[in-house]
Amino acid sequence: MKKVLVALCFLLNSHLLFAQSIIEFQKETHDFGTIEEGKIVSYDFIFKNRGKSPLVLQSVEPSCGCTTPDYTREPIMPGKTGKITVSYNSQGRPNAFHKSITVRTNSEDPVKVLYIKGFVNPKNPAPASLAELNLDRSEANIGNLQLGQTALQKFTITNTGKGDLTISNVRSNCNCITHNGIRNLKPTESFVLEIRYTPRQKGNQTEEITIYSNDGKSPMHKIKLTANVIEPSPLKENAVKNPFGF
Repeated sequence: MKKVLVALCFLLNSHLLFAQSIIEFQKETHDFGTIEEGKIVSYDFIFKNRGKSPLVLQSVEPSCGCTTPDYTREPIMPGKTGKITVSYNSQGRPNAFHKSITVRTNSEDPVKVLYIKGFVNPKNPAPASLAELNLDRSEANIGNLQLGQTALQKFTITNTGKGDLTISNVRSNCNCITHNGIRNLKPTESFVLEIRYTPRQKGNQTEEITIYSNDGKSPMHKIKLTANVIEPSPLKENAVKNPFGF
């Protein structure tokens, strides 16, 4: 009898192990584009349970109080869909925004992070800035790069306008990008922006970096990095940690 009970417990645990719920979102990032300050915008992140047991959303946590989530509370049966409605209040929050929402479930992959982003036009915009941000280049092809190595790329930023240039942020959605900081530039002044790229996965990779500033014509400038990320070389003479001279 004892052996039968042990066998039943083993079968039950095996069933639970392989009957895991699996959450799959239609998309994990939504761009609201440009909206007017004071407007509340919402988006429904639709997901499906592709597993074999009920899916339960345990918590949905926004990164700031300006973002409000609402979500399906009851268990989602296998093959069925649910949604997480994310609302963003732009009142008093002009300019670019990028917010995250952390979702915890009983899924095979228990933590998912959703993102919303956009640009808020100020209610009472300041007079048009006379600053102009000029990049010496907007793309860099690094070529072959071993996994775990760091590549350094330099971009010269020049203020070609007649007003002071304020660079408010340099951002990438990838945590594989770092930079040497930001600064303000007087007319005709230049600054060398150093971008360090440490890839996290192999293959042909493309990363996008956004520079936010008070450029009166274009407040966002994009930089694109491309690289072919390969396995680390077993040869000592090729296994240099930083092969790009820094």
